[in-house]
Amino acid sequence: MKIHILTDDKVKKRGFLAEHGLSIFIEHENTHILFDTGQSDVYIRNAKAMQLDFYKTDFIVLSHGHYDHCGGLVHFPNTNEFPKVYVQATAFAKKYAANPDKSYREIGIPWSPEDYYALKDHLIPVKGKVQIKPDITLCGNIPSTVAFEEVPKGFYIQNGKNMRSDMIADEQMLVFETVKGLIVFLGCSHPGVNNCLNYAMKQFPGKNIDTLVAGMHLENTSPLRLQMTMQHLLDLDIRRILPLHCTGIFAISEMKRFLGSRCHVLYAGDSIEL
Repeated sequence: MKIHILTDDKVKKRGFLAEHGLSIFIEHENTHILFDTGQSDVYIRNAKAMQLDFYKTDFIVLSHGHYDHCGGLVHFPNTNEFPKVYVQATAFAKKYAANPDKSYREIGIPWSPEDYYALKDHLIPVKGKVQIKPDITLCGNIPSTVAFEEVPKGFYIQNGKNMRSDMIADEQMLVFETVKGLIVFLGCSHPGVNNCLNYAMKQFPGKNIDTLVAGMHLENTSPLRLQMTMQHLLDLDIRRILPLHCTGIFAISEMKRFLGSRCHVLYAGDSIEL
């Protein structure tokens, strides 16, 4: 497997762009998957700089219904056969985040399937778990099993004229089964990265997790939760951890210090062979 980081919050190479968002192009055994699309056309521009061919894309996976993971889909090039797009069925709810002054800002998907003609007949709404190919699975409806991972705070769904808390149940994992173990891709890990990993192991009994590639939403977490998260990752004996996007600079630095060579720090424009 080879993965290419098309969009991330950080960049260090000349000629590449960064933005708050995530997009990864995955090449695995003649299958090509675009995992998330960032919030703009940045992933397209970086892919061109990396000389990647989007016309090879077999599937697009949207990890959850936030603008920084789905907004860029409208910039995907018009191909002869638009790829199937897998997204959890509840991802199109009207989603908001709370501002410090108690107002709300919209953070949901900034387009609708009705307005985006290219998606016609290609959008696949997922409910829970679905197998894309024999060794490639999407897992949603991630339950809470880890006491120290709190329910996501500050996120809301508009319900008529009212706002209700958004548990972000539409987040889904992309899981590859390989001879070395599971390779897990996560967009933001809103349900909690350890909840996600525990659920992955439950879905694939007897399989170890070889590699984790994830935004982990740890940017503003407490030092105690961060320490417990890193210890859990170590306890799972994950061979390779690639923290991206909303993991946050401080958490990524601590992971590198705590996990050593297991932790790989990548930027927009980087590629790695797993």
